[in-house]
Amino acid sequence: MHRLLIMTLTAVALAAAVPALAQVESGEPRIRDFTQGPVTDQELIDALTPRDAPLHARDLPSAPPPPPDCAFYRQQQSRGITVKPAADIAAIKILFAFNSAELSPEASGNLDALGRALTSSNLSPCCFRIEGHTDSVGTEGYNRDLSIRRAKSVASYLSHKFGVDSTRLLLLGLGKDQPIADNQSDEGRQKNRRVQIVNLGYGQVQP
Repeated sequence: MHRLLIMTLTAVALAAAVPALAQVESGEPRIRDFTQGPVTDQELIDALTPRDAPLHARDLPSAPPPPPDCAFYRQQQSRGITVKPAADIAAIKILFAFNSAELSPEASGNLDALGRALTSSNLSPCCFRIEGHTDSVGTEGYNRDLSIRRAKSVASYLSHKFGVDSTRLLLLGLGKDQPIADNQSDEGRQKNRRVQIVNLGYGQVQP
């Protein structure tokens, strides 16, 4: 039986006009901590919907739209340009097999909630970046490789089970470079072993 690592999946929503970068009009995003137990898709939708979302994008049923064109955001990433968070940050637990990118069966609950959120009418017009993060144990090269493989595992799950178009999901492995807690404690390292989902904003809708 694999030993399991608790991963923190942090989703950051950012609003952006296309093709303009996101702007935070009021206040700073706060972390919505769902790491103590299961999270629901509605909680994620509420946390991740951009603050400047048009009224028709909020809580109104509609036919599934075509996948948005996320080429602009891929270009921004290739240039090292980031966008500023424009919504709250949602942190949820994800379990991986020890020292592996293999998702555990226990990971499915929170990933399913994320999949339903990303395919909701609020978030389906958006493009996302999936970032892998690790703690400080291990070499820089190993951690970067592990972090990108874990990001790929999350993206693959969302695409295969929920039909999230792979072109909406940009991947990035950051290894141990961006800790959110002290790596000197078990609790801190647990928080740093995470995958972050970043809502880059609204994509262009293909005709």
